[in-house]
Amino acid sequence: MDTKASTIASGLLDLVVGMNLFGTVYSCNAVAPFMKRQRSGKIVTVSSVAGLSSSADGGYAHYGAAKAAIAHYTRYLAQDLGPYGITANCIAPGVIATGRIMQTVLPGSSDSNRDRSELVALRRLGTVEDCAKVVEFLATDLSDYVTGAVIPIDGGLRRG
Repeated sequence: MDTKASTIASGLLDLVVGMNLFGTVYSCNAVAPFMKRQRSGKIVTVSSVAGLSSSADGGYAHYGAAKAAIAHYTRYLAQDLGPYGITANCIAPGVIATGRIMQTVLPGSSDSNRDRSELVALRRLGTVEDCAKVVEFLATDLSDYVTGAVIPIDGGLRRG
């Protein structure tokens, strides 16, 4: 890899890890002291199915690694904050049909000509509402005894 390409790749890695992992850690560190004082709270972090298993083509490795780190960080957070009555859980969305995903990620993937819903047991892409329902569960008393969980929201995505 030439120096210019290496610099671009390094910059992209810094950006992706900074936005995803560091942003998550800094946000959790900002709210944890308040939750500890009140001895309760609910933290929901956002990973991705890309952080649970690799893509078939090995693409977006920097993104997958950052999302895997968020999932694992959440498990540690659950252990650290549990004694204070605070739960920490993580959602791992699959292919969610947002405008950005439909315009940028899917057209550039190795499966760009393939109907991605064929890879999903429910035969449809996810929606923002699908994710919101799980976050709502994790943010209410319905999930009081759930902590350290990483919940895929992927419609049964086939990973392999």
